[in-house]
Amino acid sequence: MKSNYTIRRLNSPFDDSGIFVRNVYMKKALLFDCGRLGNIDNSEINDISHVFISHTHIDHFSGFDRFLRTALLSGNKITFFGPSGFINNVKGKLASYTWNLIYDYDITFIVIELSENGMKGAEFAAKNGFKEESFTVNNNHLILNNDFSLEYEFFDHGTISAGYRVKEPKRISINKDKMEEYGFVKGPWVKLLKEALLYNKSNDIINVNTVYGIKQYYINELAEKLAGYPVCQDITYITDIAPSFSNYKKAVKLAKDSYILLIESVFMNNDVIHAIEKNHLSIGVSKAVYKNSNSTYVSFGHFAPKYDRMRDVFFQELYTDLDMDKIIKLELNSLIIAVSI
Repeated sequence: MKSNYTIRRLNSPFDDSGIFVRNVYMKKALLFDCGRLGNIDNSEINDISHVFISHTHIDHFSGFDRFLRTALLSGNKITFFGPSGFINNVKGKLASYTWNLIYDYDITFIVIELSENGMKGAEFAAKNGFKEESFTVNNNHLILNNDFSLEYEFFDHGTISAGYRVKEPKRISINKDKMEEYGFVKGPWVKLLKEALLYNKSNDIINVNTVYGIKQYYINELAEKLAGYPVCQDITYITDIAPSFSNYKKAVKLAKDSYILLIESVFMNNDVIHAIEKNHLSIGVSKAVYKNSNSTYVSFGHFAPKYDRMRDVFFQELYTDLDMDKIIKLELNSLIIAVSI
């Protein structure tokens, strides 16, 4: 199955967190975490519509200033998601600058704060000097571009760290070879068929263009002859979580049957005590989440900087007992070029 994704890590996996993601069915790009924005052009920053922040430790949020500086003249409306306290984090960043010359700029930041008690929203618009304007959030705010949707979970990291799953919408494919075999001719009915199947209207009747003229068919009859249902390629991002059993269970559940899992693997197994003290995953726990979530592909990252001097040993432990055809190797170089599966 062909991947719908192009993924790029913005820094060395031993450095700040930031992963740039495109999907062929999504007009805009996504950003998971916003540490130092290294390997990314300004034009790419201005093509990002949604940013998902796990938490606001400096290695996950220090790139906000460059993002802000780059986006100022873009006229974009950009949505940021983050855990409890995130609105104040963004407000504090924006309040650290003087904004007397930007009232004719169109840039707007939509900030969605996620918590166990629900969601809160705030808008920061340049035309209002980036003053906070609160608004009520509902589940419609979890619908992203092109009907993609968002799920999230909270993990203990000494502070709260949010994990995210971006879900592809259900899609219908029509077999062109079968169309020709049955004498069907392309026309408006193809779109009607896809819409009917998406909305479970299998008993409806539509007019179909054929080589013999217009004929009527039931939706369920056409579906049996022509329709395919591609697997949704969900992508899950989990980082900075303590190696507790509670976190482990929640991570497996969030990532269950993901197409791509992006997950931290900070410490080698002989440093498990350090992993516990620092509230991070060791290699063994990260691999267990991947295997037990039944995710198709995985990319490990957010490695402790000390292992940068012993990469061969680190990667040997990381990749032992894994199917290398299922590994997205975003971590082999200091600066990573775009990788498609």
